[in-house]
Amino acid sequence: MGKIIETTYHDTVEKITGFNTSLINNSFYTFNDKKPTIVTYYNINKEASSLDPGSKISYDNIGEYSSLRFNKISDFMIYGFNRIELQTEMDEYGLEAEKISGDCYILPNTIIPTEGDYFQVEHIKDSTWLFIVTDVQQDTLLNGSNAYKLSYKLEYDSEDRISKNIVGNYKLIEKREGTNVAKVVEVTDLEYAKLLDKQAVMLKHYFVELFYNKYVQSFIYTDLTEWRVYDQFMTEFLIRNKILENGEDSYTFVGQEIPLPRTFTIDYDRSFFRVFEDKDVNKLLGSYRAIELDEINAFGTTFDSRYEPYFKAVYKVSDVQTGYRMECLPSDLVFRIMDNNLVSDVEDLNHKIPLWVNILIKHFSGERFTENEVNSIEEMNFDTSFAAFYNIPLLIYCLEDRIENILK
Repeated sequence: MGKIIETTYHDTVEKITGFNTSLINNSFYTFNDKKPTIVTYYNINKEASSLDPGSKISYDNIGEYSSLRFNKISDFMIYGFNRIELQTEMDEYGLEAEKISGDCYILPNTIIPTEGDYFQVEHIKDSTWLFIVTDVQQDTLLNGSNAYKLSYKLEYDSEDRISKNIVGNYKLIEKREGTNVAKVVEVTDLEYAKLLDKQAVMLKHYFVELFYNKYVQSFIYTDLTEWRVYDQFMTEFLIRNKILENGEDSYTFVGQEIPLPRTFTIDYDRSFFRVFEDKDVNKLLGSYRAIELDEINAFGTTFDSRYEPYFKAVYKVSDVQTGYRMECLPSDLVFRIMDNNLVSDVEDLNHKIPLWVNILIKHFSGERFTENEVNSIEEMNFDTSFAAFYNIPLLIYCLEDRIENILK
């Protein structure tokens, strides 16, 4: 087979589409022919469990005298759990039903199952059956995902016996990014992530409403003197981090509307946007965070067709003595971030420093945003101000970065 000409039709199709390989690499390919069943899964928590020192086994799997502890995972999915059919056999006591048993599979990249786990299946309305996992077999796919085949048998006709052995409460969710990757998230963390997501979606909608200019199909800041500013660095930040995706206005296209200079990537790496992406507080003070304005004269762009003038942002290191027109990230906020100086006292609030500023500060330190800090976003001045133009995308980024960490 030559380098230029493929002589085999199958090889040609496979080379173009990568079909066979993509099937094997698909974490869900193993389960394509198997019906999913939603269960409540009880996964052994090895850190919280203990064994008898002598025998190295538990006195009992579940119940009052069991030393095993479980993480309860709601809305978990197993594959290949077939319709239950009772098998009967004749023994010395007459006709008896065999214990219900079978095999099933679980999603890759969710949990590591253990022999001795349980899962709960709704039998009929308001009635459940509890199955014990009797064997676990692992198979690793080409993409590194681990698929597990479980053998099970019916152990109890109710899940009540395991309730006292639960130490963690989790839920299976599917990430929204089109990856088909499911994640197990602690219920309290999931509720917290939903709160952050709610505020992020609200901010995305408000940002589009306030700053999207349909005439040039870009996000434009307009000040009181009618200076219309297009910030290519802000636009790059929106594009790289998919800031406006999955919002109410997710149909809004974000793209660079003017030609970029050869050094744009280097300049962006020196901007405060990059500092937020890297969470590198040491580079914040020397980052490009102030702008001068330069009129846009870009032939063939959407700006060229407009009669009113537009200006692009030219980034510089902030210096109050040079008289730059606008400081995108105020110096007082920069020093608060560098000193991890949170807004916490009455004096700060009296000086009108909003509580949501702590979200920008805590983004670098990794501290948890409080519910009050997150809810205070709703008290923000949602206007066409310069502050809102930069604060809203930064807040969206910080909220979604924290959500991503929770879902990992």
